[in-house]
Amino acid sequence: MQNEQVKPNFEFVALMASLMSIVALTIDALIPAISDIGIAINSLDPTQNQLLIIMIFLGLGVGQLFFGPISDSLGRKPIVYIGFAVFGVASIICLLAPNLEIMIIGRILQGVGLSAPRTISISIIRDTYRGDYMAKIMSFVTAFFILIPVVAPAFGKFIMSFSSWEGIFYAQLFFALIVCIWFYKRQEETLKPEYKVPFKSSVFIQGTKEIFKYRETVSATIISGLITGSFLVYLSSAQHVFEELYGMADSFPLIFAGLAISIGFSTLTNGTLVIRFGMRNLSFVALSAFTGIALLYSVVFSEPA
Repeated sequence: MQNEQVKPNFEFVALMASLMSIVALTIDALIPAISDIGIAINSLDPTQNQLLIIMIFLGLGVGQLFFGPISDSLGRKPIVYIGFAVFGVASIICLLAPNLEIMIIGRILQGVGLSAPRTISISIIRDTYRGDYMAKIMSFVTAFFILIPVVAPAFGKFIMSFSSWEGIFYAQLFFALIVCIWFYKRQEETLKPEYKVPFKSSVFIQGTKEIFKYRETVSATIISGLITGSFLVYLSSAQHVFEELYGMADSFPLIFAGLAISIGFSTLTNGTLVIRFGMRNLSFVALSAFTGIALLYSVVFSEPA
């Protein structure tokens, strides 16, 4: 681990942000193409096609459960390479998928593959820096990561203006290849040999037991999962709502970007607010407001029976 006084450099921050941003690009760039993909694979039910967005999160969740502990044994860099390889194979499956079911499998595998660079980037930051500099790097990386959902739908729409929906997958593969080569050339292994942990199944068992010892951690995890679930509902249905119900296909990328900016601004200001008001108070107020606004919308915009 480097000394706390070693200042982070721009290239390191940009590389770590790129490793994380591939996830957002893979998810959000595909949103404008959902209808075209449904037609191409003979899946005309919009609610079923939303699974192409949702199911990638299943792969992300499952993958990081394994890649994190394995990286403590094999090192950080080999796991990132494995993740990119899985992502490449999964992308080819999506491109060749004859139906919705096969494409969903490809999307899940994309999530599994991308969970490696996303998880390991955080581990590399933790290996390399500590203290205030680690917090500063995470802030920079998060800020950069937030920008991707703002531009990703517009990027997908741009690709489709001169290509088919397959062009989005090719663009994602190209971006992943560039980042992988950059990572190979410029990033050193950060897990020193003396810190490697022998890979055993007991690592997963002991880790699970450790988590369930703390009720507060379990409660916070469940709440976070429920909030993430509500976000997935929005993410998967946004394209159908704005394009099909409101007829705003051309404006959708701008609307999505505007909503993403509001989320990004909230994330950036959270660091200041949490110091002033405290983590518990801020979480309680935010969760109460989130629930209250959702209930209000349900009442105001509910249709009479």
